[in-house]
Amino acid sequence: MVGNLRMLKLLTLVGVWKIAIVSKTAYSLKVVGESPIDFLFDFIEESEGPFGGFDVIDNRPTAGGNASLLVMLIGSEVATVTEVTLVESVGSGQVNSTVEALGGGEYVVHFDRIPSVEFVVLVKGQNNNSISRASSGIFQRQSTTSLRASALNVAVDELDIVLEPGTPRSVSFSVMTTGEGGSFTMQATNDQGFTLYYPPSLFLDAGGSANGTVNITAPPNTPSGTVITLTIEAVAPSGADSDYAVLHLTVLPTVTDFTPPVCKLLSLNSDCPKNCKQSMWDLSVQVTDGVNGTGVDRVSLREGSGALNISMAAGNDNVTLVSYVASCCSPDVQLVAVDQVGNVEICRYSGASWSSRVDYSILLCFTLLSLSLQPENVII
Repeated sequence: MVGNLRMLKLLTLVGVWKIAIVSKTAYSLKVVGESPIDFLFDFIEESEGPFGGFDVIDNRPTAGGNASLLVMLIGSEVATVTEVTLVESVGSGQVNSTVEALGGGEYVVHFDRIPSVEFVVLVKGQNNNSISRASSGIFQRQSTTSLRASALNVAVDELDIVLEPGTPRSVSFSVMTTGEGGSFTMQATNDQGFTLYYPPSLFLDAGGSANGTVNITAPPNTPSGTVITLTIEAVAPSGADSDYAVLHLTVLPTVTDFTPPVCKLLSLNSDCPKNCKQSMWDLSVQVTDGVNGTGVDRVSLREGSGALNISMAAGNDNVTLVSYVASCCSPDVQLVAVDQVGNVEICRYSGASWSSRVDYSILLCFTLLSLSLQPENVII
């Protein structure tokens, strides 16, 4: 015993312990134990996507409304969850649930309502450890922090929004309250520092709702693919309650270029003899993306083992010059030209000389003629 702190170490026996304290003054009780079994949880809602499933809810659950939890049991492969309860931090109120096992230690838990006061999540289950009797039996775990639902609900109409650089975009949202009415303070922020315009406040009747919009503009030079996290928050008139909604916006320019780049052969120098190891061949190609194109993004080698050199034409950024040098033993080349929006063109060239092809054709015809004169191929 140290001061007014008394510590007791109990015997390591599995089971339900009951502690009774008789005191004329206020006291607090803290119980600490060790066990590998624990749980994690998230509030979820059914996904509206094409593949179904569940989405994690970023904002606070609404007081008095129904809700679902995804509970993940950790620390044991044989333990199972049998009961999940929301227990009010003050008083003895609690909300029971229905538990649905998903497998792999995951459970979906459905509640008819969420308490309007602070609460904790209580998980009970069975540890089915047949190896050690000391670690088997009933267990229960409680969330380490209290949660509080909100009488407010901030919702957005769209979850996936595309922004075009330099073009304003309006994001619609709604605020609903099941509690007090009055003037609710609004706040909108984003992680990219883009300028936002939104109403500083919305008036709601008690148990009513109101709509608003947030206008956001991505600067014209914003890189394509940039993701913006936008948070819209509402604070009750008393300041004691708040709720927020989080959504992600992606910056993508409007695509008007559907035409692939064009390859124009400028020169091809090839005089490859039968002994290909002794000679080289080369070509030069001009690659453009047309007058209304977005421009050539890259040119790469798809087939061929020669040396590829790429440069921009002097005074014209829309023209890409390509030179290629290879051994006559590697007579074929394929170039892949891609523009800024992903249109692809494959350009094929060959450095095999005409004389080599003619010699090969004559040799092939002579071989076929020889085969036709074999005795077994002669019909009498």
